[in-house]
Amino acid sequence: MKKSKIMRALIGILYTIVVFCAGIFSEKLLFPSIYHLFHKPVVSVIMSTFNREHALPTAIESILQQTFEDFEFIIIDDGSTDNTWKLIQSYAKKDKRIVPLKNEKNKGLIYSLNRGLDKARGKYIARMDDDDKSVSYRLERQVWAMEENPDIVVLGTAILNADAVPKRLHSYPLINDPDEIAINTYFSSALAHPTIMIRRDFLEKHHIRYNSKYLYAEDTGLYKDILNKGGKISSLDEGLLYLGYIKNVTHPDKYRYIQGETFKLVQKEKLAPFFDAPYEILGAFNNNTDKCIILTNMVQKNEQLHILNQDILEKRKKAVCTKNELMAGAIKTIHKFWNDFIYVNPKDKTIVRLNIPTETGKITHEDDKTVTIKWDHYGTEVFTKENGGKRWRIQ
Repeated sequence: MKKSKIMRALIGILYTIVVFCAGIFSEKLLFPSIYHLFHKPVVSVIMSTFNREHALPTAIESILQQTFEDFEFIIIDDGSTDNTWKLIQSYAKKDKRIVPLKNEKNKGLIYSLNRGLDKARGKYIARMDDDDKSVSYRLERQVWAMEENPDIVVLGTAILNADAVPKRLHSYPLINDPDEIAINTYFSSALAHPTIMIRRDFLEKHHIRYNSKYLYAEDTGLYKDILNKGGKISSLDEGLLYLGYIKNVTHPDKYRYIQGETFKLVQKEKLAPFFDAPYEILGAFNNNTDKCIILTNMVQKNEQLHILNQDILEKRKKAVCTKNELMAGAIKTIHKFWNDFIYVNPKDKTIVRLNIPTETGKITHEDDKTVTIKWDHYGTEVFTKENGGKRWRIQ
C-alpha cells in the first residue's frame, strides 16, 4: 500500500514536470517569461541609443517585424535625457524579446556596444543603429548565409536609400569573395557597421571587443582584430538596411574629423607589416595616386608575408595604378544619370569610363562643340564641350 502511494506520488511529480516543460517550450508558450529566461536565441541584436526618441519607433519595429523571429533585442539607453528610456520600457513590456539596459550617464557607443556584447546570448550578433531601418527579411537572409558559410565570421549587407525598393537578388544568398573584402578594409570600413552579423563564439574565443582607442571608427578596429585572428569577413550584395533612414540626426562636435583621423590610425596599423606608410597618403578617401603607392608596397611585401591573396592584390594594384595614369588625360563628363571621368584612346577613339571600366564606347563624331559617343551597351549619346573641351555635358 505504501509503495503504491509512493509510486503515484512519483508519477504525479513526473507528470507535473512534463507539463511544466511542455508549457515552457511549446509553440504556444504558456509561460513566455520563463521561456525567454531559459531559451538561448539564435541572434542577439544590439543597438545603442542616446536621445533619439523620435527615431526609435522605426528602428525598433523594423527588428520586431523580422520574418526570422528567434532573437533577443538588446537596447542600451546611453544615459538619455529625453523620453528614450520610457519608450524602450514600453516596447519591452509588449515584447519579451527586448532586453532593456540603461547607462546612468552617457558613456559613448563603444562602452554601450561592449555592454551589449557581454549581455548577449545568441549564436550570432547583429548590429542595428537607432536611425536606420532593417528590411523585414534581413535576419533571415543573414542567418541563412552564415549557416551555409561556417568559415565567415562577419557578414555585412549592401545598404539602401530611403526610397529604394528592396529585392532578393538571388533565391539563395550569395556572399562576396572574402579575399576581396579583406583588401577593401585597407582603404575603407568595407562593411557598413549597422548591417553586420558576427559569430559570437569567435569573439569569445579570442576575447575580442570594441576598442576604445578607435573612437567613431570602432567598426574598422573590430574588423582589424578579427582579421588578425584569422577570421574571414564578407558581405551580401543585397540591400537589407536603410542607412540613415531617419533624417536630422545630429553627431558630436568634430565627429567626422575624429572619425577620419581614427581611420588613419587603423590604416597605419594594418599597413605596418607591409611598410611604414607616410601620414600624408593615409585616409578613407585618399586619391588614386596614394592608393597606387600603398598597393605597390603591399604587392611587393605580400609575396613574402602571404597576408592577402596575391593574385587579387596584384589585379587591384594594376586597376588602380592604370586608372591613375589614365586620369592625367581624362575628361570630366556630366550626365543626367551619372558623373564620371572618361579616357579616350587617341588611336582608335575608344572610350572607357574610369569609375566603371566595363562601360565602354567609341566616338563616332566630334567637332569643336559636340562629341557623339556610341556606347557598347547603352546606344548613342551627344555631349556638348565645355571649359575648352576638358568637360563634356550630356545634351
